[in-house]
Amino acid sequence: MNYKKLFPMFKFNKEIVYLDNAALTFKPYEVIDEGNDFYAKYSISTRTADSVLGIAIAKKLQEARQVVASLVDSKPHNVTFTSGTTESLNIIISMLAKIIDDGEILLSYLNHDSNSIPFFENFKGKENIKFVFATDNKDLLSKINKNTKIIALSQATNNFTMDYNLDEIYQKAKENGAIVVNDAAQAIAHEKVSLNNCDVIAFSANKIYGPTGSGALVIKDDLLKILMPTRWGGGQAQTINGCVWTAKTNNLILEVGTPNFAGIFQLKKAIEFLNKIDYDEIDRIETKLANYLYKKLQSVPNIKIESKKGAKIVLFNIGSYSSQDVASYLGHKNVYVRAGGFCAHMVQQLPEYNKTYVRISLSFYNDKKDIDTIVELLKNGGNFLEFI
Repeated sequence: MNYKKLFPMFKFNKEIVYLDNAALTFKPYEVIDEGNDFYAKYSISTRTADSVLGIAIAKKLQEARQVVASLVDSKPHNVTFTSGTTESLNIIISMLAKIIDDGEILLSYLNHDSNSIPFFENFKGKENIKFVFATDNKDLLSKINKNTKIIALSQATNNFTMDYNLDEIYQKAKENGAIVVNDAAQAIAHEKVSLNNCDVIAFSANKIYGPTGSGALVIKDDLLKILMPTRWGGGQAQTINGCVWTAKTNNLILEVGTPNFAGIFQLKKAIEFLNKIDYDEIDRIETKLANYLYKKLQSVPNIKIESKKGAKIVLFNIGSYSSQDVASYLGHKNVYVRAGGFCAHMVQQLPEYNKTYVRISLSFYNDKKDIDTIVELLKNGGNFLEFI
């Protein structure tokens, strides 16, 4: 099937070769229509509860929460809507910092900055906190012990392929009383993500064919009941007496202010869109494309591929040419890739990874023609400065 026909970006940009899906995915017609419907037909707040439209909006919001919950094997009350992965991680990490004052925080070197910097900032000054860093699955497992309080990693990274076994990690974490935080931003569009093998899930709608500015934070019950919000505002308070206030006793205390209704409803529609295609079908298409990409890239002179065969995110460099020059050359040919370190600065502390790369990231809507186009351009790029 030609999946591109489901996405208007390809209609209005007929020559585009889009291979930067780890940064942002395109939106299908039905997701865009869902946002338009909200603004055109029922654009009111759930706070306007005593009305026909208010009741309808509240119902749609609960349905959206259920769809997200079903996606990650949780219950609706575990789901907090946010602006995306970065906000989700900032929220959970700031709340964890309120209840943890000692012990070890185990981070993957491959973590995105949004899954490292908030830890450094929120736990700054806590002398009894120690940060521990790990590379691969074996290294991470070996560093989990009775002092480990939090383990934060990405089920799938936006850079180097790292196969973490979350079932193994979660089992050892529970044996040692540690909390597992799963940054699922990259995994959510490609593979099953589940609250059964972690305590916290964070992801963004824009990585799953949904809108920007929308996402979710999913927290397990035993953790949710001991956390208190670190953001305050409308919708949280049960009572206020002088300067003392009491919070409502439900998960909505983490959602302050007026929600991004359009973004939430579009996220729901994006998940339903993805479910219709099915993860197995997506994996079949993307794996086939990934193998084809790896094979074709090997024909490019002086290329050094840093990723494994079959990886859906492929990093490479060509000779001594700047990765930024290569990406700019391609971009001016209407081929969209990424260059740099991809907001994962911790991994650059490791000597073998202390460089920048060109990144190709695949989606099920890509095809062999996309790959053939980029490979031919790379073969004929010369010094990759034609765009200047």
